[in-house]
Amino acid sequence: MSVAEFVEKLLLTEPGAPHSVQLEIDTDGDTQALFEVLLMAMTEILKHWYSPPISIGVISPENLARLIGYFASFGIKFALELDENPRVIAINNREYLGQSRLEQMRFQMSHQGKLYTVRFSNLPAA
Repeated sequence: MSVAEFVEKLLLTEPGAPHSVQLEIDTDGDTQALFEVLLMAMTEILKHWYSPPISIGVISPENLARLIGYFASFGIKFALELDENPRVIAINNREYLGQSRLEQMRFQMSHQGKLYTVRFSNLPAA
């Protein structure tokens, strides 16, 4: 199943309890590939909620809560950090390629002079 197909099915229901969705991503243990799949899932979800061009900067607080809930349902903590007044916006989204752990990887975007950083980590079991 493609990421787009998975997201389409996922969005048919509201987010479930943490760890309630069994998600198996065949990345052969490649953490970078997992990070990229999670970014694609985030993008596909945003594409369902907003018209192009897609920007995390326009996400409503309600949809941010839903996004966090969807990721938690399959055991992933989604974090969105906002820097409203960055001194310099210098984005290098290839930095994650030098990391080996999911929680060390990040993806940054700018929108209207603000800097957004997306991070994922494994959600501890309850």
